[in-house]
Amino acid sequence: MRIQILGTAAAEGWPGIFCGCTTCAKARALGGKNLRSRASLQIDDIFKIDLPPDTYYHSIRFGIDQSKLKHLFYTHSHGDHFDPDEVEYMSHPFAHCLANAPIQIYGNEKVMRAIKSRHERRELPAEFHTVEPYIPIKADYLTFIPILAEHARNETALNYIIQSETATVLYSSDTGFYGKSTLDFISNFKFDLLIAECTNGTALHSSQLHMNMRDVLKLRTHLTRAGAVSPATRTVITHFSHNIGLLHEELESKAAKKDIEVAYDGIILEV
Repeated sequence: MRIQILGTAAAEGWPGIFCGCTTCAKARALGGKNLRSRASLQIDDIFKIDLPPDTYYHSIRFGIDQSKLKHLFYTHSHGDHFDPDEVEYMSHPFAHCLANAPIQIYGNEKVMRAIKSRHERRELPAEFHTVEPYIPIKADYLTFIPILAEHARNETALNYIIQSETATVLYSSDTGFYGKSTLDFISNFKFDLLIAECTNGTALHSSQLHMNMRDVLKLRTHLTRAGAVSPATRTVITHFSHNIGLLHEELESKAAKKDIEVAYDGIILEV
């Protein structure tokens, strides 16, 4: 699998759209890996997780041809992961010559309702699938297993386990520390890569909606004790709020001491 993390920021982006704080001002001045867009994941040419409002920017910046898209998975309906208007641009006259139509779109009930109600009068080149936690989805040569995230109070927020014939990846995006049912479930796998959200960075406070570095380490420790993680498993953190106050190199320095890698927009992970 060729995994590219297209966006590594929390909802407001980094620098925050309307923010004039010192951290955002430094990010604007320094550029590079300090500029973070809204979260999305691209796997090979045909798989994508989440369709945020920064999708067009991602396609141009990273040279992604989304006319090849075949499977689109959503985590939840929050605006930095799900922009229902973007779906319209799959259809005529906005798009021609889609390589893999109909595109298979997967998500929870709230996501499916939002798309269908928004585009009920337009014929979309897509087929829709409401998914449930822990039930595997075979999508061409990969298997996606939705797991229950600890994030949204009014919908079933999802994270995903992604499996090929040779590798298993946990994509943890927008979640607090997992509840018992999810921890028990993911403990039965052997992970080659953990991509873990770390919205709160190195802050001591945690929340029910997002993780910090301490939570990521706690998750890795739990999975290590269960035999699901080995010394060869990579841990990569993403989805950062500018409120953590650490620019990329500063966060990278702290994370390296814990054998954790810090994602940046466009990073490619081969597994």
